[in-house]
Amino acid sequence: MYRKICVAVDGSPSSEEAVKTAAELASRFDADLLIMHVIRPMKIPEELQKFIRDDDLLNIRYAALESVAQEIVSKAVKTAEGYALDRLQTSILNGDPATMIIQEARDKFADLIVMGTRGLGKLEGAVIGSISRKVAEVSELNLLIVKQPVRTAL
Repeated sequence: MYRKICVAVDGSPSSEEAVKTAAELASRFDADLLIMHVIRPMKIPEELQKFIRDDDLLNIRYAALESVAQEIVSKAVKTAEGYALDRLQTSILNGDPATMIIQEARDKFADLIVMGTRGLGKLEGAVIGSISRKVAEVSELNLLIVKQPVRTAL
């Protein structure tokens, strides 16, 4: 049914659940698994741009986010490796997360995108995140949105 599954990770608890779900599906269907993370571009106010020399701030920010991205992807790989997968790839991308997730999944000929969602607050807790919503609205690929399990007291 599925030959290639892409899972988008951001380090959140629901993202961890998405990796587990995607790895389980990939294992059951003997599918390739692609773990991806997207680094968002930084918008610098015009007032601050005149104080930045040689893109110092942008370079420092990118180096820090690249390091964080590597950690997030490495953690996801460790989780996925527990599911005895034969084919596992990783990708770190730059740009608008929803756009890049869709584009990478398309470019890699994925059959399914898996991603987590998280509550934003008490009032918005049941609403899916804006990136998940945008991927669901724009992508022609199948999408599985995974929620973090609710922990109940016994």
